[in-house]
Amino acid sequence: MQQNQPDTVSVLSLSQLQYLAPALAPVHPAWEDVLKSPTIFARLVQIDQQLGQQAAQGKTLFPPRADIFNALRTMAPADIKVVILGQDPYHGQGEAMGLSFSVPPGVRIPPSLRNIYKELVADLGGGMPASGDLTHWAEQGVLLLNSVLSVEMDKAGSHGKLGWQTVTDALIDAVNLQNPGCVFLLWGNWAQTKAERIDASRHLVLTAAHPLP
Repeated sequence: MQQNQPDTVSVLSLSQLQYLAPALAPVHPAWEDVLKSPTIFARLVQIDQQLGQQAAQGKTLFPPRADIFNALRTMAPADIKVVILGQDPYHGQGEAMGLSFSVPPGVRIPPSLRNIYKELVADLGGGMPASGDLTHWAEQGVLLLNSVLSVEMDKAGSHGKLGWQTVTDALIDAVNLQNPGCVFLLWGNWAQTKAERIDASRHLVLTAAHPLP
């Protein structure tokens, strides 16, 4: 069932952040205990400084700064139904939107997502979706989370050492601890390293090859 979009904005100390402030403002309040914990917020401050420096140098960064925490807008950790883990955002112009595997309406469907759609059609029937926008999945309880939440244009993996994994591991831990039971889809060797963070006695963990051709 679709959850109502929260009316409140984040109570994080946005005054300490510049680049990330627009992204954190619309985050669902239930994630705030994770994001404002001392260790995680200190890491966010470090990431914020590095992103701000890169932007000041004229580098183009994705996704748009307001969409970096797009995956956390619509649903509390306890209400997540499915978690789909990605690695880092698409690095092409206009592709990344803060949801793993998703692209904005009108953007060509990437190969990985096309393969995901093919599997869905094979299993469930119906036609191939025309859009790669997965916002409607997020609104129904699918957490589309990348491990690294930013990237420099045309440089895949360029922000892999900024410290994002500390933040996103904490988000995974929040779902693991607060959710009564959901499905974790771990595609590929990298995503499967996160299995050790998940209580398989409460959650269903499904592994498969990465959908990238």
